[in-house]
Amino acid sequence: MATLSVPAALPDVAEDVEQLHKAFSGWGTNEELIITILAHRNGYQRKLIREFYQETYGEDLLKTLDKELTKRDAFLANEATKKFTSSNWVLIEVACTRSSEDLFNARRAYHARYKKSIEEDVAQHTTGDFRKLLVALLTSFRYEGPEVNTHLAKSEAKILHEKISDKAYADDDLIRIIATRSTAQLSATLNTYNNEYGHAITKDLKEDPKDDYLKLLRATVKCLTCPEKYFEKLLRLAINKMGTDESALTRVVTTRAEVDMQRIKEEYYRRNSVPLDHAIAKDTRGDYEKMLIELVGSENA
Repeated sequence: MATLSVPAALPDVAEDVEQLHKAFSGWGTNEELIITILAHRNGYQRKLIREFYQETYGEDLLKTLDKELTKRDAFLANEATKKFTSSNWVLIEVACTRSSEDLFNARRAYHARYKKSIEEDVAQHTTGDFRKLLVALLTSFRYEGPEVNTHLAKSEAKILHEKISDKAYADDDLIRIIATRSTAQLSATLNTYNNEYGHAITKDLKEDPKDDYLKLLRATVKCLTCPEKYFEKLLRLAINKMGTDESALTRVVTTRAEVDMQRIKEEYYRRNSVPLDHAIAKDTRGDYEKMLIELVGSENA
């Protein structure tokens, strides 16, 4: 097997690879170390790291990262089942903003770590309508193609409107549509709902703004159809509250950096008239600030 030559000008590549491998060892990734290494390397350096990692350990670094992130999702989900509240929607994030494959892998990681299923824990720690919706969402394996059935969109928009008009917010058909349809199909259904009935479904789900289950339904719809709006609000609340919510801020930035961060940044600026990196810089300090800015990307770059 050929040996990858590391340029003399980049003597730290081998050290980076060794540290990354250590960070991945065992259960519970050393996330801070991984971010510190990868966020402070340019594209060329990350390419060399990936090649050297493959050469040294026979594993693709990106696939290893994906596997570790599913472990992180399993850990986050386990923590969330113990303290699920109206301000803690981590289970919704895991269920509705990950790919079908990522959600499936997170469930497998949960099995391996906790010797039971995620839906088992969710069912144990929640009740009633919350349990019904969350279990359906977490056990879904959505089709991810772009195909849309317009006839189905119209018929299911009608079903949703009827159930919501009757205040049957936990009706089996309503939950079935939200929990199983592809995001493309669901978006078409909700667009039809808007066109047919004159307003967005989320407006009709605000019948009682203090109802926590309706908050959960609105968060679910937002995560599935426009996650950038969901994450913008989460970031805004995390940054603007008295004492930054570092847990939420870190979670969003690390999990969305390579997914849809650009759209989140655009939505944040549209909503707040302040670039996200500026808001983070104003509210954080030191290495933590640098790490987040590296992942988010500076508007001055």
